[in-house]
Amino acid sequence: MAEALPARSSDSASVRTDDNPSVSLSTLFLACLKLGLLSFGGGLSGWVYQDFVVRRRWISDEDFASSFAMGQMLPGGNVANLVVCLGEQLRGPLGAATAVFGLLVGPFFAVIAMATLIGSIPQTQLLDIALGGAAATAIGFLINLCWRGVRRESGNPAMLGIIAAVVIGVGVLKLHLLLVTLFVAPISIAIAWRRGNKDA
Repeated sequence: MAEALPARSSDSASVRTDDNPSVSLSTLFLACLKLGLLSFGGGLSGWVYQDFVVRRRWISDEDFASSFAMGQMLPGGNVANLVVCLGEQLRGPLGAATAVFGLLVGPFFAVIAMATLIGSIPQTQLLDIALGGAAATAIGFLINLCWRGVRRESGNPAMLGIIAAVVIGVGVLKLHLLLVTLFVAPISIAIAWRRGNKDA
């Protein structure tokens, strides 16, 4: 599912890989492993943003935004694409492989274990409540991401128009996500390119 882009956080500095040579592969692996294991209920992009940008300051808002957009447009899982891009920025191709392996290996075994456990016990109201609570948490993260995305582009009416077009196309008119992306993405890229040339 497409997610909104986080807004620039006042708590995050503009950080690039060259400023953080101390990010080791083992640290990157453990960070992604923790994200994969502890981010219950979805909304994983929000967890990645909080960890990589706000808390650890490994990635700048601008770099996260470009990686986020790339992950949305490429085929495959959005979050897996995102951590591949972030890992590559931090430690090159080996960092990309380390990041995505760390993100996926924990949930791979956890899902197998949980499916086995749930299949062996009767369905209970407590289990339904727990799963519902996890889903509510994920919805909260996604709403937070949406709000940050709107705030990020609050001074750019053209980008706000792009956001509105996607919401109407996908959410209201129920158009296919790929169709909306093919139509809107070139316009959005052209607007960003023009803004970048003006700032240069």
